[in-house]
Amino acid sequence: MERAGGRSAFHVAGPGGMSVHGYVAREQVLDIEKRQMILNYVFGCSHSTVNFPSGGVFAGIAAINPAPASLTMQLAERGMTWFSYCLTGGPSRHGFLRFGADVPHNPRYQTTRILPALDANDSAAYYVGLIGISIGMCRLNMIHPEVFARGKGGQGGTIIDLGTPVTVMAEEAYQVIEQAAWSALKEHGAERVARCPYNLCVRVTKVVKGHLPSLSLHFADEEDATLVVSPEQLFLMMDDEHVGQMACLAMVPGRRTVIGALQQVDTRFVFDLKDSKILFAPESCIKDTVSDI
Repeated sequence: MERAGGRSAFHVAGPGGMSVHGYVAREQVLDIEKRQMILNYVFGCSHSTVNFPSGGVFAGIAAINPAPASLTMQLAERGMTWFSYCLTGGPSRHGFLRFGADVPHNPRYQTTRILPALDANDSAAYYVGLIGISIGMCRLNMIHPEVFARGKGGQGGTIIDLGTPVTVMAEEAYQVIEQAAWSALKEHGAERVARCPYNLCVRVTKVVKGHLPSLSLHFADEEDATLVVSPEQLFLMMDDEHVGQMACLAMVPGRRTVIGALQQVDTRFVFDLKDSKILFAPESCIKDTVSDI
């Protein structure tokens, strides 16, 4: 960000050659029923974008990370410390980002802690304490919890991130998961096929489709919280003119673990910024959407 006359200009670069340029602005958010201002909100107003996929409509990005200037943190400073979302894979639907009293209650919520930042590199991500993984009903004991440990300088750890399409798994853990998933599928006659950028893809038959495994993420908490990723969210179904239908493990190896958007579908996530907790429970998220038509 830089000064430009009497205004502050910003420049943001992203993946795929995306860039946004504009000025920092301030807007008032009003509660119409109470006829009072609830937020004097600071945001970026762009004047030029490159490779910004908006689907042909006016659109922007609302930051919900723990960075001080994000929408959620600005609201939290004014006492609205809870927010929630529920992602759906359904086409042509819009979901809701809910705040405060608008966050749904659910007796099935499990809870895990948001880990405190170790340094400035941690301040813009929600870190959680992942300690283990299961494929189906089988705990993968070859994966040691140290694989998910954080280091200073933003190294390692596990974060929950809406901006990452599919889960990135720490390299050592990924290799064990891929082998376990392949072993489970091979028992039911699965044939392995190639499809970049995914490492594990199989030809889909009726038998294979009925035996795609789930994945469970086990968190370090007194409640023994576990996020179950269904087969529909763990595998991507794709068609190929030579192979036919294939199922690919929707996960890639990386230097740290990032729980991506696809693996969050049909789960309600609630962020309690006051008590530094994340609550989650299965939900049919399409019920919390409206048509974009």
